[in-house]
Amino acid sequence: KALCRIENYLDTMKTMPGSAAASAFAAMYLKEKVLVEDAFNHLTAGALQTLDDKLLREYTCIQTIDDRSRDDCHLMIAKACIRRTAYRCFNKYARLQSSKEVVEGALQFYTLPMDLQEELALKYGTPLPTTWYESLDQLKSLSAKDDSCDWGQLWRLILDHPMTSYVPVQCQSCGHIVPDQYPTQQSDAEVGLREIAPTGDELELRAGWFRGPRQAVVFELTCTSCSAVSTWYRSGHPQILLNPNKWGRLCGDQEDLRLTLAEYLKIPVRLTAPLDWDHVWSEYSNASSTTWQVEDNSARNFCCRLDEGIGSWTRVWAIHPNPKWCEDVTQDYLTNQSNGGRADNSIDDKTMTRYEKTIRDARLDKSGELTQAKTVNGYILLRANLSQDSITKELQRAASDFGKKEWWELNVDEGDS
Repeated sequence: KALCRIENYLDTMKTMPGSAAASAFAAMYLKEKVLVEDAFNHLTAGALQTLDDKLLREYTCIQTIDDRSRDDCHLMIAKACIRRTAYRCFNKYARLQSSKEVVEGALQFYTLPMDLQEELALKYGTPLPTTWYESLDQLKSLSAKDDSCDWGQLWRLILDHPMTSYVPVQCQSCGHIVPDQYPTQQSDAEVGLREIAPTGDELELRAGWFRGPRQAVVFELTCTSCSAVSTWYRSGHPQILLNPNKWGRLCGDQEDLRLTLAEYLKIPVRLTAPLDWDHVWSEYSNASSTTWQVEDNSARNFCCRLDEGIGSWTRVWAIHPNPKWCEDVTQDYLTNQSNGGRADNSIDDKTMTRYEKTIRDARLDKSGELTQAKTVNGYILLRANLSQDSITKELQRAASDFGKKEWWELNVDEGDS
C-alpha cells in the first residue's frame, strides 16, 4: 500500500512544473525508507550529509543538474524537516485521544501515598484526597466562580499540581535519581541502567528521549545507591503517566498528560516545542485562539535557558491539528510582554540581544555542535532561506494535509524552482 502511494505521488508530480526535487525526495524515501526516517528522527550533521547526497543523486535521475538544483534540494529537505516535526506532534495528539472513561479510570486507579495526601491537603485544603480524581475535583472547587468554572484558573492550578509535575527517572525504592544528560557524562551501565525487552504487558510503550534518543524500550535500573531493581518506560497512557510511586514523568510525559487532561476538560491547549533542544511545553487559550498564554515561568522565559551552557535552540514552534493554531512563535519568546511577546519584562534589551545572537550563531553552525540536541534543524531552515512566515505557512499546510497525505509528500509552490 505504501509503495503504491509513493508511485502514485511520483506519477502526479511528473505533471507539475518545478517538481523534480519533490519527486526525487519521494523516490529516495521509496528506496531508503528506514534510513530517511532515522535521519529525520535525529537530524545530525552526518544524517544531513547523507540525505543531501542521496537526494541529489535521485534528482539527477529525473532532471539535468543546473545552478538551481542544489538549492531546490535544500528547500525540499527544509520542507520535509517542517512536515516531519509537525506530523510527529499530530501523531501525538491522535495517540492521546483517550475516552472520558479511560481518563477517569486512570485518575481513580492509584491510591495516593499518605505523605502525598498530606502534602496536597496542606496546599489545597482538606479533606485528604485519596486519588488524583479527588484531587482534580478539589481543583475544580477552588476554581468555581459564580456557579461556573474559571477554566483559566483551573488550568493554572493543574499546571502547578503534583499530578502533572516533572518527576525524574529514579530508583522506585529509595528515590536515587538517574542523571538525564546529553551528551552523557556516564554510560548507562555506570548509572545502573540497561535496556530490556518489553514483556508485552506495557501500556502504550513508546519511543522518546532519555539520555539521548531512544526507541520504544523498557529500562531496568539497578540502583547504585541501594541495589534495588526498578523498571520504567515511556508511555502516553494516562494510567502510566499518573503513577504516583516514583515513576519518572519527563517533560514530554508531562505534556502528554496535560494534553490528555486538557482534552478531557475541553480546555484549548497547543504543544510548543523548541527546535534543536529536547523539551516541550504547552500554551493555552482562555477565550479565543488568537490569545495564547504560557503559565509556566520556565517556559515563558525559555530564552533564559540559553545561559545554562548546554547549547542553544534555534526556533520555537506551536503545533496543533487545527491549522490556524500552528505557527512559528520564535520571536514571541525573544520579545518582552510589554512589546507583545511572551518573556517577562525583567529581561532587559541587552540580554535579549545576546540571546538573539546565540540563536543566530546556532543556526549558522552546520555541525550542530552549538545546539543542545547536537542537531541541525535550524541550519537546514536557514540554508533554505525560509522566513518565519514561510515556516508558519508550511506548518499550517502540514496540519491541513495530516490524515490525507504522508509527511514525505512534499508540496511544490510557485517559485520553488
